[in-house]
Amino acid sequence: MANGNGQEAIDLLKSIDNSLKALVSAVQPLIMQVRAAQPKTIASAKDLDGKWGDPLLKFNPRDWTGPSFKDRHFSECPPELLDLVADTFDYFARKADETNERTNSGKPKGDFNRADAARARGWARRMRDGEIRRPEAVGVSVTAQWAKDDDSFS
Repeated sequence: MANGNGQEAIDLLKSIDNSLKALVSAVQPLIMQVRAAQPKTIASAKDLDGKWGDPLLKFNPRDWTGPSFKDRHFSECPPELLDLVADTFDYFARKADETNERTNSGKPKGDFNRADAARARGWARRMRDGEIRRPEAVGVSVTAQWAKDDDSFS
């Protein structure tokens, strides 16, 4: 070091830090593209039939135009709705990954969002494959549900 206070070393470390930040910024969009291009996971029968496999739907996806199925189990929702739910959970997972969001126990929140997305796709597939009956076939009348949820039709 030419000067006695180590300024050259500090400048070199700052330069390395800036280079690493630039590399991470350049690679991050590529990582996101690779994740988006990967086939979407569908939950296994073991997962769907397990303790956490049939969660309650806690929201209506923004693009859903049908009746509300909020607070119903995934197995009670139509496959078209579950497709939107899966897409929404995939979005939540990407956002959680970008911000490194964690649960109270320190686990990555994105992993739980991806698991729920896979479960939504699993239930949708079961219905489409005829493994279980669609909600409309087991007494959930779309018209009656809509009227029940929308006071303006009373």
